[in-house]
Amino acid sequence: MTRDENGRFAKGQTGNPNGRPRKAREERFYEITLEAVTFEDWREIVVKAKDQARRGDSMARAWLGKVLGLEIDRHEISGVNGGPLEIRVVYDDADSTPTASTS
Repeated sequence: MTRDENGRFAKGQTGNPNGRPRKAREERFYEITLEAVTFEDWREIVVKAKDQARRGDSMARAWLGKVLGLEIDRHEISGVNGGPLEIRVVYDDADSTPTASTS
């Protein structure tokens, strides 16, 4: 454990490298969960969440990302110089197919 000049732990260092030990109550909840939820149950839960995420459910996506240990990237899309995004839909008279452009 390394400390900086102020006596604080250096960045990336911890005063408890093994973490807080599990409490007996947490161990029992974990055991009950393992007994109650089979691998097949878990598979069904994950497949359902995957299907919901593919249909656009943001909560399912966030849950799957958390389960997999992935961080969700959020990006703000804006227009020129940070202004509002403007989307124009223009119809071509020849085939009435819309084309979109952004500015």
